[in-house]
Amino acid sequence: MKKQIILLVTLLISANQYAQVGIRTSNPQTALHVDGAKDNAATGAPTAAQQLNDAVVTSTGNFGLGTIAPTEKLDIAAGNVRIRDINTNIGVGGTDRTVVADANGILKTINFTDYSLFHARLAGDQSHTSGVISTLVFTTPLATSPYYSYNTTTGVLTFNQPGNYIVTLQASFTNLASAGTQIVLGVRPVPDANYIARGSHYNAAVTSGTIGELMNYTTLVIIPTSGYQIRFTAATNASCTILATETGGTGSGNVTNVTVQKI
Repeated sequence: MKKQIILLVTLLISANQYAQVGIRTSNPQTALHVDGAKDNAATGAPTAAQQLNDAVVTSTGNFGLGTIAPTEKLDIAAGNVRIRDINTNIGVGGTDRTVVADANGILKTINFTDYSLFHARLAGDQSHTSGVISTLVFTTPLATSPYYSYNTTTGVLTFNQPGNYIVTLQASFTNLASAGTQIVLGVRPVPDANYIARGSHYNAAVTSGTIGELMNYTTLVIIPTSGYQIRFTAATNASCTILATETGGTGSGNVTNVTVQKI
């Protein structure tokens, strides 16, 4: 009982003198200040180490743990957050959003599928010369994110974050004069060097006009650093045309395109 009376008197004196309430401290720094370890000095602001065991509520309603200067409604200086029964509340795929932390540790939500995706279509039909490694030049991306920067003039894709990326590259080749022509789709670094990914295919028949020999290639590329650059390429051992759009009896539509997704 005696301890409770002393605590109450201390709180009243602190509130009356400073319009602030201190628990286990006579030197509150905010509207409500709890010094968990009772290690704060009697004057001045506590050190960063002393603040680690403090909890505060500011006059603006921000709640800080381990910091006396919270800038968000809940601001935790260090440590983990635990929700014991979180597994009983299952999310809904396609509706719920992914929670991420920005560079300052502030939690935000994003639609991760959209955020991680790059997709573009070939800008127009491209002529290809036998034995040449041609860069496929795509038009303005239909889907992209801060992970990527794409130059629609040079066909160079720049990665703004290292990591693992799935690449799906598709192209249609026409005006191939003979069957058995080797068709290669690839991913090459910039400056140019050996392929970092490559797929090969042989056409089954002579192709001409607006329907070509279609090739798809999917692979994983590992991007080592931010700023790493690549280009998507096509190569054959015969001259041909790479189609942006096929047109036939079943209709018309884009056929040469690329999709990249961070995983």
